[in-house]
Amino acid sequence: MKRIIIPFVLIVILAFQGVAMELLPPSIKFAKVYLTPHWILIFLILVAGFVYPQKPMIPIIYAAVFGLMTDIVYTGVLGVYMFVIAMSLYVAQLLYRLLQVNLLMVSVISIISLLIVEISLLAIYSLIGYSTMPLGDFFIYRFLPTILANILFLIIIYLPSRRLLLWSSDGDAL
Repeated sequence: MKRIIIPFVLIVILAFQGVAMELLPPSIKFAKVYLTPHWILIFLILVAGFVYPQKPMIPIIYAAVFGLMTDIVYTGVLGVYMFVIAMSLYVAQLLYRLLQVNLLMVSVISIISLLIVEISLLAIYSLIGYSTMPLGDFFIYRFLPTILANILFLIIIYLPSRRLLLWSSDGDAL
């Protein structure tokens, strides 16, 4: 039973990730800033740190599967989120080997991972002609609000997720 907790939570996060923008007040939703919730990545960073520190392929498989699900549900181009989230999570796992697993370090790792995701998405979508946002506008109007919103999400879910993940792993992660 404990083995299905992580996929179940990821499915719930995938559903709420799309609804999150609709719950924002109109003053934020229709402003010039773009908030992009990357909650699956944030939760997978916690999974990689607390449940699978010695088995790095399992979170990357989760990242690829749920990245593809994100592509299918929310974007028009298949494979972009699948690749970018998995690559970003791989970098996060490399950083976990150097840093401790606490809220501050998880926040730093999350910011670096979000930077990788956002710049990779901008580069890929610019190459295929989906995005024409200049780099300066990207950092001011998309990257900084996205970082703030996702770090706020991390702070909110850190303790409950940590307890849930440590309980679900029971010391022997698959």
